[in-house]
Amino acid sequence: MTRRARTRPIQLDSLRGFDAAARHLSFTQAAKELSLTQSSISRQVAALEDDVGQPLFTRKTRALELTHAGHRLAQAVRKALAEVDASVQELRSGQTQRRVAITTFPSFASLWLIPRLPAFSRVAPGVELRIDSTELKVDLVAEQFDVAIRLTRADTAPRDAIALTMEDYTPVLAPSLIERHGPVKTPQDLARFTQLVMEDAGTSSREHNWPEWLALAGVKNVKPAARLVFNFIDQTLQAAARGQGVALGRRPFIDDFIERGELVAPFSQRLPSRYGYFLLRNPERADAPEVKAFCDWLVSQFAHHSL
Repeated sequence: MTRRARTRPIQLDSLRGFDAAARHLSFTQAAKELSLTQSSISRQVAALEDDVGQPLFTRKTRALELTHAGHRLAQAVRKALAEVDASVQELRSGQTQRRVAITTFPSFASLWLIPRLPAFSRVAPGVELRIDSTELKVDLVAEQFDVAIRLTRADTAPRDAIALTMEDYTPVLAPSLIERHGPVKTPQDLARFTQLVMEDAGTSSREHNWPEWLALAGVKNVKPAARLVFNFIDQTLQAAARGQGVALGRRPFIDDFIERGELVAPFSQRLPSRYGYFLLRNPERADAPEVKAFCDWLVSQFAHHSL
């Protein structure tokens, strides 16, 4: 006979016992943590298993093991209880933490966002930022992020995304390199330097490279003195700033280097890109004052720098 799927809500009082038992893999240790008896924990777990309709533990002679269903539920329960406990603690302290959770890719975080965080703190004191750097595109609602900053093609960006800036490419090198090897007046002069090349899995990087820029500049067969290959833009630009060669710099990342005098861009030709930087917001949090403050500040930063 097929068991009918349960539709009623589960009894929440059993979740604490299950969470403790899942962490300790022991009803006895869970009972000690919660100041209950071992039999009370056992009854709570049994009641939860009856509600769920599946066993959550494999019970052995002197040990417990989570089943697949147990693992899945334990992760959800642990996350939910942590949020509830954090909210209760904030309410008890009489303070509500204003926090913005941001997901973006590592190069944007390290080269553009993090150096500007003191400026945000000045305009929005007391707002805590949590930055998660990853190349993966995450579901903002499911993963509980407030905003995402992503590099994507303009024609495929989500409809509600806010355009921050389009990227472009141009050669950059350290002033010290020019002092040692002479001025750079034409693209052919680049042959005197080591060419710093970035090769990564990103479509933008594959489409916008040295041959593309040289073709834009109207030259061919500029053979560099040597080549150094990197797979991250921050490594490439740091090498260029240290005078190790000439890099095909990507805006907006090169702007701070140029403003600090660490790099110069000797040519006006900029290779345009179909890719740009876009701001995405969690619709469930877009109207929160701290999220709105961060988004307004981010947009203003790009507008101010005309990136």
